Amino acid sequence: MRTYQETERRRRLVADHRARVGDWCPGLGDHPAHPSADLVADHVVEVAAGGPEAGPLRVLCRAENGRRSARVLSRMLGPDPSPAEVSDSHRDGPVVA
Repeated sequence: MRTYQETERRRRLVADHRARVGDWCPGLGDHPAHPSADLVADHVVEVAAGGPEAGPLRVLCRAENGRRSARVLSRMLGPDPSPAEVSDSHRDGPVVA
């Protein structure tokens, strides 16, 4: 649950970023910097991956943040099994619906 202080810290970070560079996402990795008005504060180390809620933040656009979160989650959970792998895993035992 996000506290008022954490919400305010995020708001200030995005406001300071806008004051310095405008509506601009710095991008990440293979996605270069680009204009974006939908900016959010993002944890440098995802909380879901063990980072602290009060850890360092950076500014990204919402789309870049979502892409990054999806990559972190897929690394944590592992790849989705293909339909063939799922059916193979049930070959030797009963399937309960």
